[in-house]
Amino acid sequence: MTSPSRLLAPLSSLALLAAGAAAAAPPAPGAAAGETRAVRCLLVAPLENASDLPEAAATASQALVSFAGGARERLLSESELRSVFEGTALELPEGVPPSLAVELAELLGADAVLYGAVEGRGQSLRPSLAVTLRLSLSGSRELLHVVTAAVIPAEGERPLVAVRRAAAAAGREAMAFLGGPLPPNGCFDPEWLGRVRRVARSAGPAALPRAPHDASLGAGRPGVLPAAAPATARQAEWAWRLGARDRFVVNGVAFDGRTERLAVEAGLEDLAGALRAAPAVRIRLEGFVDASAREDLDFRLSLAMAQAAGERLVELGVPRERLSWTGRGGDAPLAPNTSTWGRAGNRRIEAVPLAETAAHP
Repeated sequence: MTSPSRLLAPLSSLALLAAGAAAAAPPAPGAAAGETRAVRCLLVAPLENASDLPEAAATASQALVSFAGGARERLLSESELRSVFEGTALELPEGVPPSLAVELAELLGADAVLYGAVEGRGQSLRPSLAVTLRLSLSGSRELLHVVTAAVIPAEGERPLVAVRRAAAAAGREAMAFLGGPLPPNGCFDPEWLGRVRRVARSAGPAALPRAPHDASLGAGRPGVLPAAAPATARQAEWAWRLGARDRFVVNGVAFDGRTERLAVEAGLEDLAGALRAAPAVRIRLEGFVDASAREDLDFRLSLAMAQAAGERLVELGVPRERLSWTGRGGDAPLAPNTSTWGRAGNRRIEAVPLAETAAHP
């Protein structure tokens, strides 16, 4: 298992990297239940441990699914999640950070993800621990709910027992936001999970597929285009970001190693759809690579990557006058280049929305 200190980049460090934080500010924690009924299939990500109790996060994570009861068919537990990547180059760290948690939810087809941390001091005369959970919608990454539960041991109670109790209480509150009918085939299709595992074992992170999502999720929410316009949830999100002039990483794009040859281009297909939904916007494609000792070669490779992406967009029907591209070399790395995850994630394409076109198509 990869330790937290060796997790140099989340799953978003790969070709699947999604575009940073949401452009629109999230609603206040504790959104009305009527706004969260679209949450049907939930990923429970292993909590991070920011406390001085080595087993605190693992104990809290186990507690989150122990009380699930009738909602069990909606959950992907920690053990099931780990089994997808176990024994591959993408084996998960002990605790999953927020950026990785939301990427895993999108990759595995969850509607939402529950993640968080155990923080504070438990090995002291006056313990001060807390369990914080966050529930985020997949795709739009809207923060639906935040809950923090203080860990208050009863007299003579071991701290880990109190951690479990606090996590269960926080989990019950967050689980109240589950709702909506289950998909026809249930949650977390085993065939899809198996496909992700096979790709992770054979091809590494850059070629991971992305699960299809229900584009109706988030329909009618602020900052999200009507589902009838774009073909996918990702197209809807990107179209809105184009209109907001918000740059983003074009996830779902990967190259054949350290070359300009496209290996995965599903993200470009979605970007073309987003551009069709935002016909007034031009973009500049910026290529980035994992830095080497040769800055000149890094720049040429990043420019060639951006050009390859642009030419593919033209093939997909985007007018050439709406596109420009440039290379950024090894600038602005998303992670250190000391791991496979970090190097792969630093090789990426970003879309930068520009001024409106002279005439709308």
